[in-house]
Amino acid sequence: MLRSRASRARCNHRDRSSVYCGRHQTHSPSATRVVQTLKLRRISRYRWPLVITATLVMTAVFSLPPLVELTRPDASVTASLRTPLAYDAFAPVSNVLDALTLLSPAQYWATFALCAALFLGLWIHRSARSRARFVVTRFLRAALCFLGGTLGVIGFMLIATRPMASLALADRDLIAVDFHSHTEASHDGRPGFSPEKNREWHSSSGFDAAYVTDHMTFDGALTGAARNPTRSGDATVLLPGVELRDGDEHPILIGVDPRRMRITSPDWEGAAVEADGGPVPPMLLLSIPGNILRIPLSETAGPVRLAGVEVADGSPRGMAQAARDRDGILALAANLHLAIVSASDNHGWGRTAPAWSVLRIPGWRDMTPTELDIAIRRTIMTRGSQAIGVIARRTAGPPQNAAATAAGGIAVALVMLRTMSLPDRFSWVLWSWGLCFLSLRNARRNSFSRRVHARKRVERKLMPAVDAAA
Repeated sequence: MLRSRASRARCNHRDRSSVYCGRHQTHSPSATRVVQTLKLRRISRYRWPLVITATLVMTAVFSLPPLVELTRPDASVTASLRTPLAYDAFAPVSNVLDALTLLSPAQYWATFALCAALFLGLWIHRSARSRARFVVTRFLRAALCFLGGTLGVIGFMLIATRPMASLALADRDLIAVDFHSHTEASHDGRPGFSPEKNREWHSSSGFDAAYVTDHMTFDGALTGAARNPTRSGDATVLLPGVELRDGDEHPILIGVDPRRMRITSPDWEGAAVEADGGPVPPMLLLSIPGNILRIPLSETAGPVRLAGVEVADGSPRGMAQAARDRDGILALAANLHLAIVSASDNHGWGRTAPAWSVLRIPGWRDMTPTELDIAIRRTIMTRGSQAIGVIARRTAGPPQNAAATAAGGIAVALVMLRTMSLPDRFSWVLWSWGLCFLSLRNARRNSFSRRVHARKRVERKLMPAVDAAA
């Protein structure tokens, strides 16, 4: 009897085991799915650094040179873009601010629209995940934070002193010149942007010489010239010039002696030019933005004539016109035998050089600043449209239709990503993964802290009940 009960118990145990095994086998696919879901959730924690890393790798495969010669866009550039260690260390900030500085007004709006669309998409996604009902005040608060952040980025781009990318020329006979810049002496110059700060800006961006062309005054040029090096190759040289007005145009006058020149009117035709230009006479440069098809006769037939035209300009409207009318500007230069020049048009805002005018002047490093000024003008007068090569930072082209205009922000981002150097890409990867790990670590600490506080609250609620029971 006892044996039969024991045998039945063993049978029942085997039956239960077989049932349990069957159930386990039945639910094993579900368990596998649970494990896979947990793995995906773990991987999704790193989705942003993974996306950034994959984007950097893909754009590196289709990378572009960061510099382009405007007269020959398909030719290789005999110069390189040099970045200091601090620039590379903070490459995500440096690259983004450089890209924003080189935008035209239309590209600014397109980039803002792209950022606004991304912000709205992320806000909707987060609201859907949290299943929170729509609250107008909460959305307005988030939108104001987005607008405040946008204004903060623009303000930092304009006024912050940060490392700059500079042009590096391998040939010692080549010189990089900026033909149009300002100081605080101009009515629209940034307060505090002294001639020495102008010199530092140009030196940090790879210019060997820069013309100080304030509006209707030589104060900035005279102050800068007083601290020029004896030899032009020892430091960045500041040369004198002035920006005048001719109708709607703003011609640049260079090759003048500020101590001998007298300006009696802001208009070119009414200004009395009394200057000793030395072996080479003073000359005019046509600046943009402006109507390049309207050139007054006084600028082409007088004793001081038009000798060059800007093909690149650092102001937002100037960059827009340079990109839109580049073919017309080059045709004008060829027809009138004009040199093409670049201009930063720097008024003290931003830390990005858009382009460099490169001339070949043998022995320029041993010249005095006055001799260098004469040599620059002589090169322009003798070689005309072949005197200067303009090397510019690569930027997104002007949109050709409505669809391209709408996608302008994407085009700007792609150009920035495709022109990054290898150190910049490493910096982006390190920053993205580092910030991700710090965020996850902070989230774990907060979660642990919340659990501890919750446990303490429960204990405090239970203590009176325990004491009463005791």
